Amino acid sequence: MINFYTLVFCLLYIFDAYAQDLVIQSTTSTRDSGLYEYLLPQYPQRDKLSIKVVAVGTGQAIINAKNCDGDLLIVHDKKRELEFLDKGYGIKRHSLMYNDFVIVGPSSDPASINNSNSPEYAFLSIAETNSNFISRSDSSGTHSAEMSIWSKSSMNPLPFSGKWYFETGQGMGPSLNIAIAKNAYIFTDRSSWLKYKNKRNHRILYDNKDKLKNEYGIILVNYNRCKNMNKTNASDLYDWLVSDAAKRHINLYKIDGQQVFYTD
Repeated sequence: MINFYTLVFCLLYIFDAYAQDLVIQSTTSTRDSGLYEYLLPQYPQRDKLSIKVVAVGTGQAIINAKNCDGDLLIVHDKKRELEFLDKGYGIKRHSLMYNDFVIVGPSSDPASINNSNSPEYAFLSIAETNSNFISRSDSSGTHSAEMSIWSKSSMNPLPFSGKWYFETGQGMGPSLNIAIAKNAYIFTDRSSWLKYKNKRNHRILYDNKDKLKNEYGIILVNYNRCKNMNKTNASDLYDWLVSDAAKRHINLYKIDGQQVFYTD
């Protein structure tokens, strides 16, 4: 029969092992780009920790973090990130890195967006020609950015859902698959497109790194609300990810020879 002290020791061991686990609630694009597989092994304490990345749309990642299902939050919707902080769900935020969004479509470019002078004009051209357009429609940071462009163009695509505007409710990878299958346009982050293999005859038809800047923020979840968090380990990983050493690694990461993310 296990005595009291042995039982206490076993429980403490289990608790300590659990406490070493860290969870990053993340947008899908950073995971799908391969960044974490490259970056996290560079962390000096990596061998002492089990770091799990949960990759979902930004909206769901924020909900998960609010529910204390993560130690760090890495997403790309600054407005919602600041709301998360203002409501006390996070301790601090840092602008981690950025890349850009692009509009991808068939090489034939039926809406002639290749020479558009703005993303709004490109979207309007797609709408006016009833060209197929795939939207994630999943509360992700990418979807929020897409809807912001539609709003600035004074065009509401939702009444045309199922006609030429198709809402997938899925992540970037599955949505790209649908865009290829339907010979459609799609709004995506550049890193996901670079990593995507099944491009067929699709290519980037509109890009503008100034107008379509895609910023990623990192937030330390409020460990005072979330009693299951390992405050020390979470804080240490956060501090390293915003350090100059981590920035150098982020800037060095490439896909097919192209730099993917940039740090300020």
